[in-house]
Amino acid sequence: MKQIVITITPDGTSTVDAQGFKGKGCADASEQIEIALGGVGTKKKVKKPEYFAPAGSSTNKNKLTF
Repeated sequence: MKQIVITITPDGTSTVDAQGFKGKGCADASEQIEIALGGVGTKKKVKKPEYFAPAGSSTNKNKLTF
């Protein structure tokens, strides 16, 4: 299942974690959320191994669960 987990700590630090995505889809899916949160991840983006995997075909390619 594809989902985006947003964590906001008491000091205001935010992280966005795209889960269940392969390839560049995670960056595409989380981009607008990062912008809305004031540029989360623009200072430090960590690419998980899934980012480097082929995206593959899926009928639910653009479906996200929040």
